[in-house]
Amino acid sequence: MKADVVQRLTEHTGSVNTAIFDATGGYVISGGQDKRILLSNSRSGQLVQSYNGHGWAIQDIAITRDSSQLVSCGGDRMVFVWDVNIAQIKRKLTGHQQRVDCIATNKDGSIVASGSFDTNVCIWDLRAAPRTPLQMLKESKDGVSSLVLSDTQLIAGSIDGSVRTYDMRMAQCIVDSLGTSVVSVALAGKQAHFLAVGCMDSSVQLLDRNDQGKVVAAFTGHRCTEYRIHCDANDSLIASGSQDGCVYVWDIAFDKTPRGPSSCFSGHKGIVNSVNLHPQSDSTAKTFSMVSAGSDASLCHSAFWGKKLESKYLVEVTMTTSLTHRHLVYETSLPKPYRIVHVDPDGNGDDAENPDDMDWINRGHEEKARRRTRLKITVDEENQIHEVECG
Repeated sequence: MKADVVQRLTEHTGSVNTAIFDATGGYVISGGQDKRILLSNSRSGQLVQSYNGHGWAIQDIAITRDSSQLVSCGGDRMVFVWDVNIAQIKRKLTGHQQRVDCIATNKDGSIVASGSFDTNVCIWDLRAAPRTPLQMLKESKDGVSSLVLSDTQLIAGSIDGSVRTYDMRMAQCIVDSLGTSVVSVALAGKQAHFLAVGCMDSSVQLLDRNDQGKVVAAFTGHRCTEYRIHCDANDSLIASGSQDGCVYVWDIAFDKTPRGPSSCFSGHKGIVNSVNLHPQSDSTAKTFSMVSAGSDASLCHSAFWGKKLESKYLVEVTMTTSLTHRHLVYETSLPKPYRIVHVDPDGNGDDAENPDDMDWINRGHEEKARRRTRLKITVDEENQIHEVECG
């Protein structure tokens, strides 16, 4: 796979601990050591809003599906509920005795769960008047590092080496022990049948949620031995930050032996604390994108693509030499959406700027014109492709 940094956001001062997309992928929400939450446009990189109120570093952020409400937590032992539009705190939730490291909310924002270094998970019902936790889960033997909240389940990863799945309908807790500290959990695979678990032995374990939490694959290559580094996953990929300043990406596969990364992307000058995949980066997408947060006070919004996403195209090129003017047809794999230049499919002697030619290109290729980049193909005198340039 290949990746380009689309935007580099540098509005934070100090380490950026977390960064996520909103549900549309149009905005990035980030928080870090400077105690601020920043909302930025993911396409332009422009800062849209700043949310100020925490007294210590921000550890984690979550946002509702409609992007109207976000929740945050940090070293001040507080959980804040924010109105995104007016950048005001709606509620301050207390109940933890130490730093709050992770936060999660359901789709409509009515339920909030938080995990803390004090080993407890607190659950709040924001529809209720009391601001004390509705329930406190105390099964963890060490700090709670990561949470996933669905309509019926709460999944908690802990430094004690366990992943606990709470069935809120049946009031049951299922424990999966991995034997090494857990720093991140994320749903993975089609229909979220799997759980990607980031561990402090520099591995991401893939657990089958439908087979009693059985470990069906392991992914290695990155470094995670000292810090709480977030990973993320979708139906086809797993991505993780690393202590070496890179982002590692793996294709989801089921191997008995540990699987190395499909790609390693550089872009940060410090530890990559978290990675979040764009919500539309699924197996049907032509290109993927992600946002990563680093200790170098920067965010990188990167776009990437790989061989598994390439398709074969017939590319017709007009080549003019000192002796000939003729049409050549090549079959080639192109790694991203493109616009062809120097193409003359109807033989009228014009290039691809001709509207009729562009109509032919649009009919022959699935990509929309607004997503095209430029393609230049150079051929030698023997009609062989010499260079393919995407810019």
